[in-house]
This record gives sequence, C-alpha cells and structure tokens, in this order.
Amino acid sequence: MNIEKTIDSLKANGFTEYESKVYLSLLKHNPANGNMIALSSGVPGPKVYETLRKLHAKGYVYLFSGGDRSNSKSYIPMPYQDLLKLFEDSFNENLDLLNKELKNISTSNSKREMELFHIDGYDASMNLITNEIALSSSEIYLSGWSVDVAKIFKPLRKAHKDGIKIKSVIFGDNTLDIPWINISHYVVDIFNQRHKNEMNIVIDQKKAIIFNSSTDEGYSVVSDHQAMINTTTNYIRHDMYVNMIIHNFEEQLLEKYGEEFNRLIKMF
Repeated sequence: MNIEKTIDSLKANGFTEYESKVYLSLLKHNPANGNMIALSSGVPGPKVYETLRKLHAKGYVYLFSGGDRSNSKSYIPMPYQDLLKLFEDSFNENLDLLNKELKNISTSNSKREMELFHIDGYDASMNLITNEIALSSSEIYLSGWSVDVAKIFKPLRKAHKDGIKIKSVIFGDNTLDIPWINISHYVVDIFNQRHKNEMNIVIDQKKAIIFNSSTDEGYSVVSDHQAMINTTTNYIRHDMYVNMIIHNFEEQLLEKYGEEFNRLIKMF
C-alpha cells in the first residue's frame, strides 16, 4: 500500500495535503470525530476541524451524528467508488492506482454505515444532491419546491439529455421549461404548509434523500436502505397520482369536498 502516491493522486485532483489525509483516515476508521481523525491522520488538531468543514462543504464527507460542539460531531466519508466516478474524467492514469489503494484502505463496514446518515446545511445538502444526480445511471424521482429545483435544474437537464428517466412533482410557481414528465402540485394553503421546505429524491432505486430546504438550517437524511427507497418512491408516485386526478377532475372534486377540499382534509 503506497499512501504517499495515493495522497499525490488525490492532490492532483483538487485535494489538499490535509484533505487527503483526513479523507483517507475516515475511509479506514469511520464514523470518527475530530480528535480521532487527528490521531489517525497525523493532521494537527486545529487544522482537522477546518479541513473537515471544507470537505463537508464540498460533499466529500458527511456528518454522521451532530452536537453543539465541533468535537462531538462524527463524520463518514463519501464512498470511494462515488469519488472515483465524480473524478473519473480527470483521474486518467491515477484511476487504477486509486481504485486499488482506496479499496485496501476502506473498511468493510463502510456500506453498513451508509444505510442512514444526516447532513447539516443547505449548501452541503444541495452539493450532495447535485453529485448524486451526476452519478445517476437510470432514473430519478423528485418532489420539491420550484425555488430549490431551479438550483439543481442544470444537472437535471443534463441527466435527462443523457437518457436518465426523470419524473417530478413541483410545488410553487414553476417557470422552468421542464422537458421530462412533471406534474405541478395543486395549490392549497394547507398543502403548502404541510410540505413547506420539502424535497424528496430517489436516485436509480439505490439512494433516497429527504431534504428540508430551510435556507438557514437546511439538512438532509440520506439512505441506501431498500425500505427507505421504496417508501420515498411510493410517496412521490402517489403524489403524482393524486395531483393528476385533481387536475383532471378538479370541478367534481371541489363540488364533493368543498373549497380547498376542506371536508376531505378535516377527515385526516
């Protein structure tokens, strides 16, 4: 195992020395807090937290469990396979070396730790979603507000152009020229309140992301557990079914359930 060459390869693809050491330390031992990473990586303690903040903002490490104090937070790394896919175009001759060395370093429990984790921050969550869209190979289910969808519209449009099947439900005023299957969510005040700041996305039936898009304190929960994936996919599908029915039979439904479907909503 040649750690120095691995670090050099990561640095050639945009990592700093400290970022490389922290990422490799997390691949080997995760989840881990800042003190543990400092001991394992050899990066000075004060620099570890600064480096973790930068890696977290870039989406290369994820917050596993949180707290008010930085040294109480634990982190896990982006799986090395996802990192390689993101950097595939620039890795070139370094790709084989990294694949071999990162596989040797990565712990066997990394997959288990990825079943459910939490990401703090609006920007970090959006970076993760953007990365996952770029990595998609077959289909994307999406439900969210137009203001947030607009921020990931460019990678979504590229994915659609590349043949990814996308189906979406969008809340709020939508001015996007959407080329894939999309349904506008019916506008009712109580619906808007219940779904406030909400975004749900499923990538390739392999990963589900539940995102609260509050700009100040945004966060997301990410899972590759099949139960979470199935539930999130079915939630989005059922919202599509219901809204299509409302759009097609609005007059009859309002007559039966009253203005803004109040008689129906009060039942639940």
